[in-house]
Amino acid sequence: MLETIKDIARILREEDDFLVTAHVSPDGDAIGSMAALCWMLTRLGKRACAYNVSGVPHYLSWLPFPCTVYTDLETLPFAPRRVIVLDSGSASRAGDAMEAYLGTVPSICIDHHLKTPEFASINWIDPTYSSVGEMLAVLADHLAVVLTEELGEAIYLAMSSDTGNFSYGNTLPRTLEIAAEVLRRGLDLEKFTARAEATWSLNKVHLWGRLFDSVHLALDGQVAYMTLPDSLFAETGTSMEDAEGIVNFLRRIHGVKVALTLRDAEAGSTKISLRTHGDLNVQEVAASFGGGGHKNAAGATLGMPIPEALQAVLAELAEKLLLDSGQA
Repeated sequence: MLETIKDIARILREEDDFLVTAHVSPDGDAIGSMAALCWMLTRLGKRACAYNVSGVPHYLSWLPFPCTVYTDLETLPFAPRRVIVLDSGSASRAGDAMEAYLGTVPSICIDHHLKTPEFASINWIDPTYSSVGEMLAVLADHLAVVLTEELGEAIYLAMSSDTGNFSYGNTLPRTLEIAAEVLRRGLDLEKFTARAEATWSLNKVHLWGRLFDSVHLALDGQVAYMTLPDSLFAETGTSMEDAEGIVNFLRRIHGVKVALTLRDAEAGSTKISLRTHGDLNVQEVAASFGGGGHKNAAGATLGMPIPEALQAVLAELAEKLLLDSGQA
């Protein structure tokens, strides 16, 4: 793996005209990593641009980029000579247009999901990292790029997002050491927290109130779940972006081992998100429905409406996680 990191560092030093991208519906690690890599390339004197078909979510719009984030490949300011795909468990996670584009230009994949296929020309895939942001901090060290100013801020956002503000089991000593380095280099944590958290609208508060009121328990209280129907977003004047992260709060219910959300997807399908703690591996459950992710955080799309999807997922949880491990 060290040789792969060195190879990527060499490419960033020697090549130019990079396109940086990440998965659709990006979260804090995806956006933070995109911004961080663009800042690193800028520090190296390279020409770089960013692309995400979903754009930057409103709640992360405060994070500065050194370049425009494009949502249409046809509008890029130059023809990239290398694409770098971040935080994407497969080529398709970067969107249909990007998946097709990857066949036309050399590429690099930097990812920390379990069982990510090697879809790029060069692949650095390591699930032992808490986040792609943490991986980029290691890459920055190989490039002798210091984690200051906007770069440090983007790295901190990426790591804190995927570790639950450094509270999940994927938080390692290395993770905290990098965070401490960013703080030593001048990150104003109070200012960062204010910008990262003071992003809610009143409509979002109302949405979360409605959603929390709809939480149910299953499998002897070991699973907490909620549904996120499109109609609720219409009623509250919100979007799916406003529900980002709510699944994590279901794990706070006493006795709950698995948190589950289900929402409407295209053509009568259902998108699920799963969260858990400790040894339970929800990635295996998501994989059984064609999805993926991490051991304690995973998702999938099921080709059935929400009621049927709920029953299918609960049955799979009972079989793979709870009954098999003697916990139900």
